[in-house]
Amino acid sequence: MLFSEAVELYWTDKSKRLRGNTLEGYASAIRRHLMPAWNGREVEEITHDEVQAWVDGLPSYGAAEKAFKTFRQIYRWTIRKHQLRIWDVTQGVELPQAPVVRRQTLRAADEQRMLKGIVGQPWEAVVLLEAALGLRRCEACGVDWSDIDWRGGWVHIQRGAHWVGGSLIEYGTKTKLGDRWLKLPRWAMARLRAIRGKRKAGRVRGDLSPHQIAGRFRRHCRREGLPWVPMTCLRHSWATISLEAGAAIEDVSVALGHSTVDTCIRHYLQSFRTVVGRASDAYSSAMLTPA
Repeated sequence: MLFSEAVELYWTDKSKRLRGNTLEGYASAIRRHLMPAWNGREVEEITHDEVQAWVDGLPSYGAAEKAFKTFRQIYRWTIRKHQLRIWDVTQGVELPQAPVVRRQTLRAADEQRMLKGIVGQPWEAVVLLEAALGLRRCEACGVDWSDIDWRGGWVHIQRGAHWVGGSLIEYGTKTKLGDRWLKLPRWAMARLRAIRGKRKAGRVRGDLSPHQIAGRFRRHCRREGLPWVPMTCLRHSWATISLEAGAAIEDVSVALGHSTVDTCIRHYLQSFRTVVGRASDAYSSAMLTPA
């Protein structure tokens, strides 16, 4: 079977099950990396060494990771679906070493200044929710005014808004842990009450799409000289500020909707010094306690 045929059959099958934004990512990897390398090749003739050489030749870690994972999914699906009796050549393929990524974050004081500087903007509620709850941009854009418990300050995170193929599409959260209740700080609750006015329902983003909000947020902060990080990094800022203020990493992980604490450590803990310092202080305290 030609690899191009396998891609077509895989796409027909998976397009019935996968989300549009997921398919869009796969389509990009197939178009940019898979087809130029494997179009016209028989699936059964592809070797492990060829796959490894292809991965090694990709321009970056991000490209290699995405392209290889997409290739592996198609390759293994083809083996299972068509019961091919061949060895899985994707086994043992090594990806390049992941680079150390230092994500941009705001300090608490800078975030306070930024939030004061965006008061009155049409997209203020989205940025406020993302900053105050550590939401993904798509989650903040998916919040409805009716998702907020105005007595207790709890917000039900249950959907995300995505821009796919020129259209705005909403999906439920990917996992059960992603569907969660988060508690707003009192100051954020008070500001959201003022923004909401008499509205009882409707998306907090109004008629704006996620990328429109991100662009307007960036331009406003630069024009006004406000502290700024990309909207995605407001989530990182929330995690870092919380951890450095003494929050348990397990609690932060749950609030972020992660399936494991390891994800939180790898992606959001910018500095271990605060966490390690707390552990060291606890040990010192215990050693100074009379036996």
